[in-house]
Amino acid sequence: MRSPTVTGLLHPLNLVMLGLVFFAALVAAWWLLPLGLVLWLVMVVTVARDPSLRISHRMQSRAPLAPRFQRYFDRIERAQVSIFNSLASAPRHIRQTLQPVQGELDALTARVYTLCQRMTALENYRLVTESTSSLQSDLEQVDDAITNAGDPLLKQEYEETRCVLLERVAKLRLVSNELDRVEAQLLGLANEMDSLVTEVIRVQAAGSDEAARKVPVLVEKVREQSLDLDEFEREAMEI
Repeated sequence: MRSPTVTGLLHPLNLVMLGLVFFAALVAAWWLLPLGLVLWLVMVVTVARDPSLRISHRMQSRAPLAPRFQRYFDRIERAQVSIFNSLASAPRHIRQTLQPVQGELDALTARVYTLCQRMTALENYRLVTESTSSLQSDLEQVDDAITNAGDPLLKQEYEETRCVLLERVAKLRLVSNELDRVEAQLLGLANEMDSLVTEVIRVQAAGSDEAARKVPVLVEKVREQSLDLDEFEREAMEI
């Protein structure tokens, strides 16, 4: 997977330009070499900084998430791309006016992905634990052993084992509850982003005056989602 910089270096036009620079320096004048290299570097940077190339690279470089989170993140990412594509086809003055919305949405999407990455590790742990452990059957077995134990020392050992098992069950339940809360948060955020796409397209169609008037509202709406995410993560850390 090529980075934007590598893509800029290997772009056919840029390679042709580099070849022409050296050819001109050899057959014409050596002073054309530094001048041509500067022009070539500008062409490379122009390609590497292309917004569509950068957003495409970010999307392709993201590792898969747990399925329960992937479907919500896909919706959020689609909203990001939809707004990007809509603004890319808009007149320049409209695009510049609405650019702060795109910037806030890009930052929010990146933060959501980071959260989903962390929760994917937790979800994988939950799935492995539930599929490989037999906590409930172990508890039932220990309860039977406690009931039938005649030796007080043996009974005490079984009771200590039961406490350990109950602690593991409680921790796994906390993990499951946290994952459920994250899923609910992502569902709400995905719906908000779907609504944002509609609003941006409507504002874009309404013209530059409406866009200028609505941009602060739209930016604030995305920032509110970021603040909600901050609050959610703080609450999750306290659990």
